[in-house]
Amino acid sequence: MGTIILHNIVSLIMIFAFIFVLKSVRKSNFSKNKQLIIKVIGAILIVCVVVYVLFIDAIAVGIIGLVPN
Repeated sequence: MGTIILHNIVSLIMIFAFIFVLKSVRKSNFSKNKQLIIKVIGAILIVCVVVYVLFIDAIAVGIIGLVPN
């Protein structure tokens, strides 16, 4: 269970880093097309990290997969 907690902490740090990047891109001097591309990629990465964390937590809790009694 300690590994799951470590994964959750690292994933939370990654989400905050992606949000920081999205905020800094909004204030940058990039063209509108580059900003849109970076925002879309950042949003997709945030969603992927959240889904990954939920999937790993579901396996750890026993909702998905075989868990020995």
